[in-house]
Amino acid sequence: MPATLIVANLRSGGGRARDTLPLVTSALRRAGHAYELVVAPTADAAAYLVGTTLRQNGREFHQIAVLGGDGTISGTVNAIVQSGASLPLGIVPCGTGNEIMRSLGIPKNPERAAEILLRGRACAIDVGRVNGRYFLNTFGLGADAEVVKMVNALRARYRFARNRSVYYLAALLLLSSGFDPFPAEVQAGDRVFRGRVLMIAAANGRIYGERLLALPSPSLTDGLLDVYLLEELGTRRLRKAARLLRRLPVPELSVQRCSHLTIRLDQRQEAQVDGSLIGPSQTFELSLLPLRILVMHPAPPALAGEVMPPAAMAAGRVASEVL
Repeated sequence: MPATLIVANLRSGGGRARDTLPLVTSALRRAGHAYELVVAPTADAAAYLVGTTLRQNGREFHQIAVLGGDGTISGTVNAIVQSGASLPLGIVPCGTGNEIMRSLGIPKNPERAAEILLRGRACAIDVGRVNGRYFLNTFGLGADAEVVKMVNALRARYRFARNRSVYYLAALLLLSSGFDPFPAEVQAGDRVFRGRVLMIAAANGRIYGERLLALPSPSLTDGLLDVYLLEELGTRRLRKAARLLRRLPVPELSVQRCSHLTIRLDQRQEAQVDGSLIGPSQTFELSLLPLRILVMHPAPPALAGEVMPPAAMAAGRVASEVL
């Protein structure tokens, strides 16, 4: 009998995952699928618990279903990659930002998302790597990591901070305040930037949150990272911050594309991957694993034609560096 490993953070979205879990388990039972439940309250807990389960009895499962937010998904991705498994990953979004599911075109409605677990298509997508940590959507340093810290603090204190508008609020508060730029060296291919920056971010996914303009050429399967480098905003900081949040260009923001990235700092800093804090570190080495993980999706346009069986995923592909 097909078995699904369910990974659930029952606190995600203010308890949304707890309400959604019976809907998912009922759908699996009606389809004749067995399941096993792992409750993971954090991204690190998801990585540990899923990794342990896969090492002990991974052959019993034919897919993994995550009920939670970006952090729970990211922890599960780390467990899958580190274990060497090729199980398809299904997502029933129950978090606040839900950036990963929007990148994949997975519907927010839990019933429709659960249907994809049963009748969706498996697609191989790229996985980002930074200092031994894996991510599906974004890496961020500087102001981007500070926004994550502020969002976490707002969520813990205020009930209203349970939807995506909290990212707008946190980003506007931070960018319009006196957040100090920091010196950094950023090397991508044969090009090197040295200077003071407010933020460095690298996106693998198609959606880069509520914090900056949309990606110019989104793809989860091109073997490339879209790198954002935001220098000091200078004069009219508040107006420029508002333009960024409206996804309008400002001269201080540059976007480049590459397959490898090295960031060197004068002092150790924390960073964020998929909404979870990592580090601190003084050097960040970023790269991509082409087509490393399978995800269940409803065949959105950005992924159409990229469906691959697990065996083909191991071969991967080498993308030429573009910068």
